Amino acid sequence: MEFKWLDDFMSLRELGNFSAAAQARYVTQSAFSRRIQALEVWVGVTLFDRTSYPIELTEHGKKFVPYVESLLEMVKVTKDDFSQASLKTDKSVRIVCLHSFAVNLLPRLFNQAEPLFEGLNFAVNPSVQGIDNHFQALLDNSNDILFAYNTKGMRPSFLIENKLDRCLVCKESIIPVISPQLLKLHPDDQNYPYLAYSEHTFLFNAVVPLIERIKLPLEQIFETTLSESLIKMAVNGAGIAWVPMHTIEYELEQGLLIQAFPEQPETVISLDVVCYRSKKPTRSAINQFWQGLTQIVAQPD
Repeated sequence: MEFKWLDDFMSLRELGNFSAAAQARYVTQSAFSRRIQALEVWVGVTLFDRTSYPIELTEHGKKFVPYVESLLEMVKVTKDDFSQASLKTDKSVRIVCLHSFAVNLLPRLFNQAEPLFEGLNFAVNPSVQGIDNHFQALLDNSNDILFAYNTKGMRPSFLIENKLDRCLVCKESIIPVISPQLLKLHPDDQNYPYLAYSEHTFLFNAVVPLIERIKLPLEQIFETTLSESLIKMAVNGAGIAWVPMHTIEYELEQGLLIQAFPEQPETVISLDVVCYRSKKPTRSAINQFWQGLTQIVAQPD
């Protein structure tokens, strides 16, 4: 059972209409209906009389209400307590981002905007799992800022996008790289060893369609969720990997890696890096961060 099903239950009880309740819960009507059905399966009884209009609770549903109210109040108190505990001070800014952003992109932004971020305390969570949950966390004020690629799998749903501010941080190139030694020694008539992102990662969904479309001479030998791991493997001459430019500036400068397939510019993927926050920030620290960020990214390089 998922706790969001309990909020769904209360929303449908109050509004008496699947369409209105789904909109209030920022999900599609079909998804909302599936969640109500899943809750009824979990409880083991029918909770709503769908033959009436507006929709009404069954007798089982009426008995279920006080249990739901008690559980939701307990969850709210727990969440509020720990949400406040995550704030070191009133000047804290809680950021969720991809691991590669935390390692490479954010330190650069913090350095550029140091005077503008004066006094702020940052808590960075380098793990984007379940992007919808992270967008909801912005609306619930349990997180303040989200950095993500502007790709299909990392955008907010149309039901909540108007509740979020978005800022274009930069344009990122995802390029194929190879060690000079491997390029020199690899036989021309053989496929290149390919270092891949694991399935269900965001860059997997960006890179795989390109490889399939262009039909490059690759044979996968390794996969991981982390760009940093792919970079190390590529530097060691293990194969070709697609990695964000911001993660390999040093390796390119030192000649440890070079661009693979330079004669095929279509092998380079261009993605926007964007930042989100709630349009109704609860603390001045969030406004200070947002103003500083927008000022920095608006400046030409």
